[in-house]
Amino acid sequence: MGATVLTGKQAAAFQTADGEWMFALFERTYEKNCYPHDDRWSAIAFGRYRDVMRRVFRHATSCEGGMLQSRAGNIRPENYIATWRSVLARPFRLPDQKIRLDVSKSYRASLPEGSLDDVSKSLVAAGLADRVEEIVSGKAEVSLIDDAALLEAIYGEKGPLSVWRVLAVNDCSSVVVDDDVKLPTRSASAMDRMAGVRCYKIDDENRLVSLDGQPWENAGWQYSAVGSFITDVAYEREMDVPGFAKRAIPAYRDVLRNADALPAHTVIDVTRSPDGVEEYRARVADELAVILGLADAEGRAPAQFSFRFGDVPAEPRGTAMYKLCHLCSQQVNWSLPEAKADDPVPAGSGTDLTQLILELA
Repeated sequence: MGATVLTGKQAAAFQTADGEWMFALFERTYEKNCYPHDDRWSAIAFGRYRDVMRRVFRHATSCEGGMLQSRAGNIRPENYIATWRSVLARPFRLPDQKIRLDVSKSYRASLPEGSLDDVSKSLVAAGLADRVEEIVSGKAEVSLIDDAALLEAIYGEKGPLSVWRVLAVNDCSSVVVDDDVKLPTRSASAMDRMAGVRCYKIDDENRLVSLDGQPWENAGWQYSAVGSFITDVAYEREMDVPGFAKRAIPAYRDVLRNADALPAHTVIDVTRSPDGVEEYRARVADELAVILGLADAEGRAPAQFSFRFGDVPAEPRGTAMYKLCHLCSQQVNWSLPEAKADDPVPAGSGTDLTQLILELA
């Protein structure tokens, strides 16, 4: 699978009838494994600042995994987010226009036939039930500015369709918006909102993480763990204290990278098949129990079983570790030993990330 290469960013903005600023975000990209490398513009987000930034944070997770790159190579997600903030601070004007909402079977239709039920539900949820019949008729022509709420319900962050269907980069003016657009300024105390992070290495790839004293959870491979932090923690805190993501994401990555190995006497409790968990997960538990010698004669795991991390056999340890790491969080409880009062606490076991930042500064 090839990466997407990012070659340009552009933001545009307009004020709605009630004076709120709305944004449209565009990226110019090409696919690394497709030739020739012809980059093209596409609209990626539409809505108010908070909503378009949510899309930016979602795209930032692809940077961490290497699936979104620049021509020069990998992009740090914290830099991707910071660059978009700079672009959003000086957007181009997006003039009013009439947008025809045609219904058809075409892949590029503004309203594909198969999406009409979802479009109707989104309009009803947005309090626009009175517009449903008009829109699904396939004959509607709406105003970008006057009907911004309707377009947001369909093509915004919570809508069922992507905004590239109705907006293109050529719709933007060449005039930059003046100082009327005021983005939230960076907070000097952003890192005061940083979570307390504890982390251990389960193996070379997987990380066991606890945030703010929450139960331990296998956060997956490091890039996946960072991606979850970006969308589940950094986004909301960035909206409250701008500047948080730029400092917190690399610090969180460092904690994961420098984590200590999981103690051998960690107790792992497994529930074979909790309510609501897919059947294949139970089969994974069965396979793990077979390797550990805990399965019955038919190769079925007990409803609940426990073992120490250090008891995972050396061979086939890789297979056992793979099975362990593919159990879902509802199936596994990790009980780590408490450090003795006279023992040094390993940096990886209980490092508060805010303190780490102060030490690295």
